[in-house]
Amino acid sequence: MRAVGRWRTGSGDMRWAAWRDTARNRASAFPEIVPAATGARVGGRVLVAGVVLATAAACSTSVAGSPVATEIGPPSGAASAVQSLDDLGESGLLRYKGTLTSASGDPVEFDLAAASGGEVSGSLNVNGKAASVLVVERGTYLKAAAEFWATLSGVGNAENKGTAVADRWVKVPGVLIGVELADVFTPESMSQFLVVDTDKAEDAELPLAERKRTDLAGAKVFRVPLVKGAAYLAETAPHGVLKIELDSVGQSASTTVKKLSTTVADATGDLAKFYQDVAAAAGQLSAPVDVLNTVQESGHTFEGCDAAKCSIVVSFTNGTKAAVRVSVRGNWQGDSAPLGACEALAGPVAPGQAGSATCTLSSQEWVQFFAKANSVPGNHPYSVEWSTVVLAEAPDLTKVTALSKAAPADAKAKQTEGSHYVFAIGYGGKKVWKYGVTGKHWTDRADRQLAVCMGATRSVCRVDLVTATGDAGSAYGLLKQLVDAYRAAGGECPAGQWAGCAR
Repeated sequence: MRAVGRWRTGSGDMRWAAWRDTARNRASAFPEIVPAATGARVGGRVLVAGVVLATAAACSTSVAGSPVATEIGPPSGAASAVQSLDDLGESGLLRYKGTLTSASGDPVEFDLAAASGGEVSGSLNVNGKAASVLVVERGTYLKAAAEFWATLSGVGNAENKGTAVADRWVKVPGVLIGVELADVFTPESMSQFLVVDTDKAEDAELPLAERKRTDLAGAKVFRVPLVKGAAYLAETAPHGVLKIELDSVGQSASTTVKKLSTTVADATGDLAKFYQDVAAAAGQLSAPVDVLNTVQESGHTFEGCDAAKCSIVVSFTNGTKAAVRVSVRGNWQGDSAPLGACEALAGPVAPGQAGSATCTLSSQEWVQFFAKANSVPGNHPYSVEWSTVVLAEAPDLTKVTALSKAAPADAKAKQTEGSHYVFAIGYGGKKVWKYGVTGKHWTDRADRQLAVCMGATRSVCRVDLVTATGDAGSAYGLLKQLVDAYRAAGGECPAGQWAGCAR
Protein backbone atom coordinates (compact mmCIF):
# COMPACT_ATOMS: atom_id res chain seq x y z
CA MET A 1 0.00 0.00 0.00
CA ARG A 2 1.12 3.56 -0.62
CA ALA A 3 0.09 6.81 1.02
CA VAL A 4 1.18 10.25 -0.09
CA GLY A 5 1.34 13.58 1.68
CA ARG A 6 2.54 17.00 0.63
CA TRP A 7 4.12 19.89 2.48
CA ARG A 8 3.91 23.51 1.36
CA THR A 9 5.65 26.40 3.12
CA GLY A 10 3.18 28.29 5.31
CA SER A 11 0.69 25.38 5.33
CA GLY A 12 3.78 3.15 5.00
CA ASP A 13 14.42 -49.93 10.01
CA MET A 14 14.06 -52.26 7.21
CA ARG A 15 17.38 -52.61 5.31
CA TRP A 16 17.98 -56.20 4.31
CA ALA A 17 15.99 -58.58 6.43
CA ALA A 18 18.44 -61.46 6.04
CA TRP A 19 21.29 -59.56 7.73
CA ARG A 20 20.25 -59.64 11.34
CA ASP A 21 22.62 -62.11 13.08
CA THR A 22 23.07 -60.96 16.67
CA ALA A 23 24.57 -62.16 19.91
CA ARG A 24 22.75 -61.85 23.21
CA ASN A 25 25.31 -61.25 25.95
CA ARG A 26 24.89 -57.98 27.86
CA ALA A 27 27.46 -55.25 27.35
CA SER A 28 30.23 -54.50 29.80
CA ALA A 29 32.62 -51.59 30.05
CA PHE A 30 34.72 -50.92 26.95
CA PRO A 31 37.52 -51.60 26.03
CA GLU A 32 38.07 -54.93 27.82
CA ILE A 33 38.04 -56.94 24.58
CA VAL A 34 39.86 -60.25 24.23
CA PRO A 35 39.95 -62.87 21.48
CA ALA A 36 37.45 -65.69 21.85
CA ALA A 37 39.14 -68.27 19.63
CA THR A 38 40.42 -70.07 22.73
CA GLY A 39 36.91 -70.53 24.04
CA ALA A 40 37.34 -68.06 26.90
CA ARG A 41 34.21 -66.17 27.91
CA VAL A 42 34.15 -62.55 26.72
CA GLY A 43 32.19 -59.78 28.41
CA GLY A 44 29.95 -57.78 26.10
CA ARG A 45 27.93 -58.64 23.01
CA VAL A 46 29.91 -61.03 20.84
CA LEU A 47 29.66 -62.67 17.43
CA VAL A 48 31.82 -65.78 16.85
CA ALA A 49 32.11 -68.42 14.18
CA GLY A 50 32.95 -72.10 14.73
CA VAL A 51 31.97 -75.71 13.99
CA VAL A 52 31.74 -78.61 16.47
CA LEU A 53 32.32 -82.15 15.15
CA ALA A 54 30.27 -84.41 17.44
CA THR A 55 29.58 -88.14 17.95
CA ALA A 56 26.81 -89.50 20.11
CA ALA A 57 27.58 -91.63 23.18
CA ALA A 58 24.99 -94.09 24.54
CA CYS A 59 23.44 -93.20 27.88
CA SER A 60 25.32 -89.97 28.03
CA THR A 61 24.52 -86.34 27.38
CA SER A 62 28.18 -85.48 26.76
CA VAL A 63 29.38 -84.55 23.29
CA ALA A 64 32.66 -85.91 22.03
CA GLY A 65 34.97 -83.95 19.79
CA SER A 66 36.57 -80.54 19.88
CA PRO A 67 35.88 -77.15 18.32
CA VAL A 68 37.23 -76.66 14.83
CA ALA A 69 37.83 -73.11 13.69
CA THR A 70 36.34 -72.09 10.38
CA GLU A 71 37.68 -69.47 8.03
CA ILE A 72 35.91 -66.14 8.30
CA GLY A 73 35.19 -64.73 4.87
CA PRO A 74 34.61 -61.11 3.91
CA PRO A 75 31.06 -59.74 4.15
CA SER A 76 28.89 -59.89 1.05
CA GLY A 77 28.41 -56.79 -1.02
CA ALA A 78 24.81 -56.55 0.17
CA ALA A 79 25.88 -56.77 3.81
CA SER A 80 28.53 -54.11 3.31
CA ALA A 81 25.97 -51.87 1.64
CA VAL A 82 23.57 -52.30 4.56
CA GLN A 83 26.41 -51.37 6.91
CA SER A 84 27.10 -48.21 4.91
CA LEU A 85 23.46 -47.22 5.18
CA ASP A 86 23.50 -47.86 8.93
CA ASP A 87 26.57 -45.63 9.17
CA LEU A 88 24.71 -42.87 7.35
CA GLY A 89 21.80 -43.16 9.78
CA GLU A 90 24.18 -42.80 12.73
CA SER A 91 25.66 -39.54 11.44
CA GLY A 92 25.24 -36.48 13.59
CA LEU A 93 25.21 -34.12 10.60
CA LEU A 94 24.94 -34.68 6.84
CA ARG A 95 25.61 -32.24 4.03
CA TYR A 96 23.67 -32.52 0.79
CA LYS A 97 23.88 -30.81 -2.58
CA GLY A 98 21.53 -31.82 -5.36
CA THR A 99 18.17 -31.53 -7.09
CA LEU A 100 14.61 -32.81 -6.75
CA THR A 101 11.12 -32.20 -8.06
CA SER A 102 8.75 -31.07 -5.32
CA ALA A 103 5.34 -32.64 -4.72
CA SER A 104 3.83 -29.59 -6.39
CA GLY A 105 6.00 -30.12 -9.48
CA ASP A 106 8.48 -27.30 -8.92
CA PRO A 107 12.15 -27.95 -9.82
CA VAL A 108 14.31 -27.49 -6.71
CA GLU A 109 18.06 -27.20 -6.19
CA PHE A 110 19.32 -27.49 -2.63
CA ASP A 111 22.46 -27.08 -0.55
CA LEU A 112 21.61 -28.25 2.96
CA ALA A 113 23.06 -29.42 6.26
CA ALA A 114 20.73 -31.67 8.30
CA ALA A 115 21.33 -32.76 11.89
CA SER A 116 20.16 -35.92 13.65
CA GLY A 117 17.93 -33.83 15.91
CA GLY A 118 15.86 -32.55 12.98
CA GLU A 119 17.44 -29.14 12.46
CA VAL A 120 18.23 -28.11 8.88
CA SER A 121 19.95 -25.06 7.43
CA GLY A 122 21.12 -23.98 4.00
CA SER A 123 19.53 -22.79 0.80
CA LEU A 124 16.86 -23.76 -1.71
CA ASN A 125 16.44 -22.62 -5.29
CA VAL A 126 12.83 -23.10 -6.42
CA ASN A 127 11.89 -22.31 -10.01
CA GLY A 128 15.24 -20.58 -10.33
CA LYS A 129 14.61 -18.30 -7.34
CA ALA A 130 16.79 -18.54 -4.22
CA ALA A 131 15.80 -18.71 -0.56
CA SER A 132 17.60 -19.24 2.74
CA VAL A 133 16.11 -22.05 4.83
CA LEU A 134 16.07 -22.92 8.52
CA VAL A 135 14.23 -25.81 10.19
CA VAL A 136 13.87 -25.56 13.97
CA GLU A 137 11.46 -27.51 16.20
CA ARG A 138 9.83 -29.05 13.11
CA GLY A 139 8.99 -25.62 11.74
CA THR A 140 10.31 -24.60 8.31
CA TYR A 141 11.31 -20.97 7.80
CA LEU A 142 12.34 -19.32 4.54
CA LYS A 143 13.78 -15.90 3.76
CA ALA A 144 13.79 -14.74 0.15
CA ALA A 145 13.32 -11.82 -2.21
CA ALA A 146 9.88 -10.87 -3.48
CA GLU A 147 10.40 -12.74 -6.77
CA PHE A 148 10.73 -16.08 -4.93
CA TRP A 149 7.28 -15.74 -3.38
CA ALA A 150 5.75 -14.34 -6.57
CA THR A 151 6.59 -17.56 -8.49
CA LEU A 152 5.95 -20.11 -5.72
CA SER A 153 3.01 -22.42 -6.33
CA GLY A 154 0.34 -22.19 -3.64
CA VAL A 155 0.81 -18.60 -2.46
CA GLY A 156 -2.38 -16.60 -2.91
CA ASN A 157 -2.07 -13.08 -4.32
CA ALA A 158 1.58 -14.05 -4.83
CA GLU A 159 2.87 -10.83 -6.36
CA ASN A 160 1.57 -8.57 -3.62
CA LYS A 161 2.34 -11.13 -0.92
CA GLY A 162 5.91 -11.41 -2.22
CA THR A 163 6.48 -7.72 -1.78
CA ALA A 164 5.02 -7.81 1.72
CA VAL A 165 7.20 -10.69 2.97
CA ALA A 166 10.36 -9.98 0.97
CA ASP A 167 13.58 -10.50 2.95
CA ARG A 168 11.68 -11.54 6.07
CA TRP A 169 11.70 -14.94 7.76
CA VAL A 170 8.47 -16.67 6.82
CA LYS A 171 7.07 -19.83 8.39
CA VAL A 172 5.82 -22.18 5.68
CA PRO A 173 4.10 -25.57 5.88
CA GLY A 174 5.82 -28.35 3.95
CA VAL A 175 2.85 -28.65 1.62
CA LEU A 176 3.42 -25.09 0.39
CA ILE A 177 6.92 -25.85 -0.93
CA GLY A 178 6.10 -29.50 -1.70
CA VAL A 179 8.70 -31.02 0.66
CA GLU A 180 9.00 -31.55 4.41
CA LEU A 181 12.74 -31.07 4.76
CA ALA A 182 13.17 -32.77 8.16
CA ASP A 183 11.23 -35.84 6.94
CA VAL A 184 13.64 -36.32 4.04
CA PHE A 185 17.11 -35.05 4.95
CA THR A 186 17.81 -35.80 8.61
CA PRO A 187 20.23 -38.76 8.84
CA GLU A 188 17.84 -41.33 10.32
CA SER A 189 14.98 -40.27 8.02
CA MET A 190 17.11 -40.54 4.89
CA SER A 191 18.53 -43.86 6.08
CA GLN A 192 15.03 -45.35 6.35
CA PHE A 193 14.34 -44.64 2.68
CA LEU A 194 17.51 -46.45 1.55
CA VAL A 195 16.56 -50.12 1.26
CA VAL A 196 19.00 -52.41 -0.58
CA ASP A 197 17.31 -54.36 -3.39
CA THR A 198 19.19 -57.68 -3.57
CA ASP A 199 16.94 -58.88 -6.40
CA LYS A 200 18.35 -56.23 -8.72
CA ALA A 201 21.99 -57.12 -7.99
CA GLU A 202 23.14 -60.41 -9.53
CA ASP A 203 26.40 -60.17 -7.59
CA ALA A 204 24.80 -59.21 -4.24
CA GLU A 205 26.59 -62.06 -2.43
CA LEU A 206 30.00 -61.17 -3.79
CA PRO A 207 32.27 -59.09 -1.54
CA LEU A 208 32.48 -55.48 -2.65
CA ALA A 209 36.13 -55.98 -3.64
CA GLU A 210 34.99 -58.44 -6.33
CA ARG A 211 32.18 -56.32 -7.70
CA LYS A 212 32.20 -54.07 -10.71
CA ARG A 213 33.10 -50.42 -10.19
CA THR A 214 31.53 -47.43 -11.83
CA ASP A 215 32.68 -43.85 -12.30
CA LEU A 216 31.37 -40.95 -10.24
CA ALA A 217 32.85 -37.50 -10.69
CA GLY A 218 36.17 -39.04 -11.73
CA ALA A 219 36.32 -41.56 -8.86
CA LYS A 220 35.75 -45.33 -8.83
CA VAL A 221 32.69 -46.25 -6.73
CA PHE A 222 30.24 -49.09 -6.16
CA ARG A 223 26.68 -48.56 -7.38
CA VAL A 224 24.20 -50.35 -5.10
CA PRO A 225 20.61 -50.81 -6.34
CA LEU A 226 17.92 -49.71 -3.91
CA VAL A 227 14.21 -50.52 -3.96
CA LYS A 228 13.52 -46.96 -5.12
CA GLY A 229 16.80 -45.90 -6.68
CA ALA A 230 20.52 -46.32 -6.11
CA ALA A 231 23.31 -45.46 -3.68
CA TYR A 232 26.94 -44.91 -4.61
CA LEU A 233 29.54 -46.12 -2.11
CA ALA A 234 33.21 -45.20 -1.80
CA GLU A 235 35.62 -47.81 -3.16
CA THR A 236 37.68 -47.86 0.03
CA ALA A 237 36.47 -49.02 3.46
CA PRO A 238 34.28 -48.16 5.24
CA HIS A 239 32.53 -47.55 1.91
CA GLY A 240 30.66 -44.41 2.92
CA VAL A 241 27.69 -43.19 0.91
CA LEU A 242 28.75 -40.56 -1.64
CA LYS A 243 25.59 -40.07 -3.66
CA ILE A 244 21.91 -41.01 -3.49
CA GLU A 245 19.32 -41.25 -6.25
CA LEU A 246 15.69 -41.90 -5.33
CA ASP A 247 12.63 -42.08 -7.55
CA SER A 248 10.47 -40.72 -4.74
CA VAL A 249 10.85 -39.97 -1.04
CA GLY A 250 8.55 -38.55 1.61
CA GLN A 251 6.09 -39.42 4.35
CA SER A 252 2.88 -37.99 2.91
CA ALA A 253 1.45 -37.52 -0.57
CA SER A 254 1.48 -33.74 -0.31
CA THR A 255 5.22 -33.65 0.53
CA THR A 256 6.61 -36.67 -1.36
CA VAL A 257 9.30 -35.46 -3.75
CA LYS A 258 10.42 -37.13 -6.96
CA LYS A 259 13.70 -37.55 -8.83
CA LEU A 260 15.93 -36.77 -5.87
CA SER A 261 19.63 -36.80 -6.77
CA THR A 262 22.17 -35.61 -4.23
CA THR A 263 25.75 -35.91 -3.10
CA VAL A 264 26.22 -36.79 0.57
CA ALA A 265 29.01 -36.04 3.02
CA ASP A 266 29.30 -36.70 6.74
CA ALA A 267 29.92 -33.56 8.79
CA THR A 268 29.50 -34.95 12.31
CA GLY A 269 32.76 -33.31 13.36
CA ASP A 270 31.20 -29.92 12.62
CA LEU A 271 28.03 -30.52 14.65
CA ALA A 272 28.95 -28.20 17.51
CA LYS A 273 29.55 -25.26 15.18
CA PHE A 274 26.40 -26.14 13.21
CA TYR A 275 24.28 -25.76 16.34
CA GLN A 276 26.01 -22.52 17.26
CA ASP A 277 25.24 -21.13 13.80
CA VAL A 278 21.64 -22.38 13.86
CA ALA A 279 21.04 -20.90 17.31
CA ALA A 280 22.37 -17.55 16.11
CA ALA A 281 20.19 -17.60 12.98
CA ALA A 282 17.14 -18.78 14.93
CA GLY A 283 17.46 -15.70 17.09
CA GLN A 284 16.00 -13.81 14.11
CA LEU A 285 12.77 -15.82 14.32
CA SER A 286 11.11 -13.76 17.03
CA ALA A 287 8.43 -12.51 14.62
CA PRO A 288 8.19 -14.85 11.58
CA VAL A 289 5.50 -14.12 9.01
CA ASP A 290 2.52 -16.43 8.54
CA VAL A 291 2.33 -16.59 4.76
CA LEU A 292 -1.07 -18.31 4.62
CA ASN A 293 -3.21 -15.94 6.70
CA THR A 294 -4.06 -12.29 6.11
CA VAL A 295 -6.12 -9.48 7.58
CA GLN A 296 -8.31 -7.06 5.66
CA GLU A 297 -7.20 -3.43 5.70
CA SER A 298 -9.94 -0.88 6.16
CA GLY A 299 -8.11 2.44 5.99
CA HIS A 300 -5.13 4.58 6.96
CA THR A 301 -4.32 8.07 8.17
CA PHE A 302 -1.23 10.20 8.86
CA GLU A 303 -0.91 11.24 12.45
CA GLY A 304 1.37 13.38 14.61
CA CYS A 305 3.71 14.54 11.85
CA ASP A 306 6.01 17.16 13.32
CA ALA A 307 9.69 18.12 13.50
CA ALA A 308 10.66 14.85 15.30
CA LYS A 309 8.42 12.16 13.77
CA CYS A 310 5.56 11.15 11.53
CA SER A 311 3.16 8.20 11.88
CA ILE A 312 0.81 6.28 9.65
CA VAL A 313 -2.08 4.50 11.35
CA VAL A 314 -3.29 1.39 9.49
CA SER A 315 -6.68 -0.07 10.38
CA PHE A 316 -7.67 -3.70 9.68
CA THR A 317 -10.07 -6.50 10.55
CA ASN A 318 -9.09 -10.06 11.50
CA GLY A 319 -11.13 -12.30 9.21
CA THR A 320 -9.37 -15.52 10.26
CA LYS A 321 -10.67 -18.08 12.76
CA ALA A 322 -7.95 -17.48 15.35
CA ALA A 323 -6.47 -14.55 17.22
CA VAL A 324 -3.53 -13.05 15.33
CA ARG A 325 -0.59 -10.73 15.83
CA VAL A 326 -0.07 -8.23 13.03
CA SER A 327 3.02 -6.45 11.72
CA VAL A 328 3.01 -3.25 9.70
CA ARG A 329 6.24 -2.15 8.01
CA GLY A 330 6.65 1.02 6.01
CA ASN A 331 9.34 2.56 3.81
CA TRP A 332 9.23 6.35 3.65
CA GLN A 333 10.34 8.87 1.05
CA GLY A 334 10.44 12.65 0.96
CA ASP A 335 11.29 14.80 -2.02
CA SER A 336 11.96 11.46 -3.89
CA ALA A 337 14.72 10.48 -1.40
CA PRO A 338 14.55 7.66 1.23
CA LEU A 339 13.73 8.82 4.74
CA GLY A 340 13.93 5.43 6.52
CA ALA A 341 11.58 2.66 7.67
CA CYS A 342 9.13 2.02 10.46
CA GLU A 343 7.59 -1.10 11.98
CA ALA A 344 4.68 -1.58 14.34
CA LEU A 345 3.18 -4.67 15.99
CA ALA A 346 -0.42 -5.08 17.07
CA GLY A 347 -2.45 -7.80 18.71
CA PRO A 348 -3.40 -10.40 19.50
CA VAL A 349 -6.58 -9.38 17.69
CA ALA A 350 -9.52 -11.74 18.20
CA PRO A 351 -11.32 -13.36 15.23
CA GLY A 352 -13.73 -10.97 13.57
CA GLN A 353 -12.43 -7.99 15.52
CA ALA A 354 -10.98 -4.72 14.23
CA GLY A 355 -7.51 -3.50 15.09
CA SER A 356 -4.93 -0.91 14.13
CA ALA A 357 -1.17 -0.39 14.14
CA THR A 358 0.66 2.91 14.37
CA CYS A 359 3.93 2.88 12.39
CA THR A 360 6.13 5.82 13.39
CA LEU A 361 9.17 7.21 11.57
CA SER A 362 11.63 9.20 13.68
CA SER A 363 14.81 9.10 11.61
CA GLN A 364 17.37 11.85 11.21
CA GLU A 365 16.37 11.97 7.53
CA TRP A 366 12.81 12.86 8.53
CA VAL A 367 14.03 15.60 10.83
CA GLN A 368 16.08 17.08 7.99
CA PHE A 369 13.20 16.74 5.50
CA PHE A 370 10.77 18.44 7.86
CA ALA A 371 13.16 21.32 8.42
CA LYS A 372 13.68 21.70 4.68
CA ALA A 373 9.95 21.53 3.97
CA ASN A 374 9.37 24.34 6.39
CA SER A 375 12.19 26.55 5.19
CA VAL A 376 12.45 26.10 1.42
CA PRO A 377 9.55 27.46 -0.62
CA GLY A 378 7.67 25.06 -2.91
CA ASN A 379 6.02 21.62 -2.78
CA HIS A 380 7.70 18.87 -0.67
CA PRO A 381 5.88 15.54 -1.23
CA TYR A 382 6.40 12.65 1.19
CA SER A 383 5.05 9.11 1.01
CA VAL A 384 5.12 5.69 2.69
CA GLU A 385 4.72 2.23 1.15
CA TRP A 386 3.66 -0.30 3.75
CA SER A 387 2.75 -3.95 4.12
CA THR A 388 0.46 -5.53 6.67
CA VAL A 389 1.13 -9.20 7.52
CA VAL A 390 0.03 -11.78 10.07
CA LEU A 391 2.79 -13.18 12.31
CA ALA A 392 3.30 -16.84 13.19
CA GLU A 393 4.26 -18.01 16.66
CA ALA A 394 8.00 -17.82 17.29
CA PRO A 395 9.68 -21.23 17.82
CA ASP A 396 10.81 -22.38 21.25
CA LEU A 397 14.60 -22.11 21.09
CA THR A 398 15.29 -23.80 24.42
CA LYS A 399 16.52 -27.05 22.82
CA VAL A 400 18.67 -25.56 20.07
CA THR A 401 20.19 -23.05 22.48
CA ALA A 402 21.14 -25.89 24.86
CA LEU A 403 22.63 -27.91 21.98
CA SER A 404 24.73 -24.93 20.92
CA LYS A 405 26.30 -24.95 24.39
CA ALA A 406 26.51 -28.73 24.95
CA ALA A 407 29.82 -30.12 26.20
CA PRO A 408 30.99 -33.63 25.21
CA ALA A 409 29.67 -36.38 27.48
CA ASP A 410 32.07 -37.93 29.98
CA ALA A 411 33.04 -41.47 28.94
CA LYS A 412 33.96 -42.22 32.54
CA ALA A 413 30.40 -41.55 33.68
CA LYS A 414 29.28 -44.99 32.41
CA GLN A 415 25.65 -43.90 32.29
CA THR A 416 23.20 -46.58 31.11
CA GLU A 417 20.07 -44.48 30.65
CA GLY A 418 19.44 -41.55 28.35
CA SER A 419 18.17 -40.54 24.91
CA HIS A 420 21.49 -41.04 23.07
CA TYR A 421 23.86 -43.97 23.48
CA VAL A 422 27.54 -43.92 22.52
CA PHE A 423 28.81 -47.43 21.79
CA ALA A 424 31.98 -49.08 20.51
CA ILE A 425 32.42 -52.14 18.31
CA GLY A 426 35.75 -53.80 19.01
CA TYR A 427 37.74 -56.81 17.89
CA GLY A 428 40.99 -58.68 18.51
CA GLY A 429 41.44 -57.69 22.12
CA LYS A 430 41.31 -53.94 22.62
CA LYS A 431 41.13 -52.82 18.99
CA VAL A 432 38.24 -50.58 17.95
CA TRP A 433 36.45 -51.12 14.66
CA LYS A 434 34.07 -48.16 15.04
CA TYR A 435 32.23 -45.89 17.45
CA GLY A 436 28.55 -45.07 17.02
CA VAL A 437 25.71 -43.00 18.40
CA THR A 438 22.08 -44.06 18.27
CA GLY A 439 18.84 -44.06 20.28
CA LYS A 440 17.49 -46.21 23.08
CA HIS A 441 17.36 -49.37 20.91
CA TRP A 442 21.13 -49.15 20.54
CA THR A 443 21.69 -52.85 21.30
CA ASP A 444 19.68 -53.97 18.26
CA ARG A 445 21.35 -51.51 15.94
CA ALA A 446 24.85 -52.32 17.18
CA ASP A 447 24.30 -56.11 17.18
CA ARG A 448 23.37 -56.19 13.52
CA GLN A 449 26.76 -54.68 12.65
CA LEU A 450 28.80 -57.40 14.35
CA ALA A 451 28.76 -59.79 11.38
CA VAL A 452 30.18 -57.17 9.02
CA CYS A 453 32.84 -56.31 11.60
CA MET A 454 33.79 -59.98 11.86
CA GLY A 455 34.01 -60.35 8.09
CA ALA A 456 36.00 -57.17 7.67
CA THR A 457 38.46 -57.87 10.50
CA ARG A 458 38.54 -61.72 10.31
CA SER A 459 38.18 -61.62 14.07
CA VAL A 460 35.65 -61.99 16.86
CA CYS A 461 33.76 -58.71 17.32
CA ARG A 462 31.85 -57.32 20.25
CA VAL A 463 29.80 -54.29 21.28
CA ASP A 464 30.26 -52.24 24.42
CA LEU A 465 28.31 -49.27 25.72
CA VAL A 466 30.60 -46.32 26.35
CA THR A 467 27.97 -44.16 28.03
CA ALA A 468 24.49 -42.74 27.61
CA THR A 469 23.58 -39.07 27.58
CA GLY A 470 20.53 -36.88 27.35
CA ASP A 471 21.16 -34.95 24.13
CA ALA A 472 22.71 -35.24 20.68
CA GLY A 473 25.26 -32.49 21.23
CA SER A 474 27.02 -34.18 24.14
CA ALA A 475 26.81 -37.66 22.54
CA TYR A 476 28.37 -36.62 19.23
CA GLY A 477 30.83 -34.40 21.05
CA LEU A 478 32.10 -37.51 22.85
CA LEU A 479 32.17 -39.51 19.60
CA LYS A 480 34.35 -36.81 18.04
CA GLN A 481 36.71 -36.93 21.03
CA LEU A 482 36.99 -40.73 20.81
CA VAL A 483 37.64 -40.74 17.06
CA ASP A 484 40.13 -37.88 17.29
CA ALA A 485 42.00 -39.63 20.12
CA TYR A 486 42.14 -42.90 18.16
CA ARG A 487 43.46 -41.07 15.11
CA ALA A 488 46.03 -39.16 17.15
CA ALA A 489 47.32 -42.43 18.64
CA GLY A 490 47.36 -44.53 15.47
CA GLY A 491 47.45 -42.10 12.58
CA GLU A 492 44.02 -42.99 11.19
CA CYS A 493 40.39 -43.45 12.20
CA PRO A 494 39.02 -46.84 13.29
CA ALA A 495 38.72 -49.05 10.17
CA GLY A 496 34.91 -49.09 10.24
CA GLN A 497 34.43 -45.42 11.15
CA TRP A 498 32.44 -43.17 8.82
CA ALA A 499 30.58 -40.73 11.10
CA GLY A 500 32.98 -38.22 12.58
CA CYS A 501 35.99 -39.24 10.48
CA ALA A 502 37.01 -36.67 7.89
CA ARG A 503 38.79 -38.40 5.02
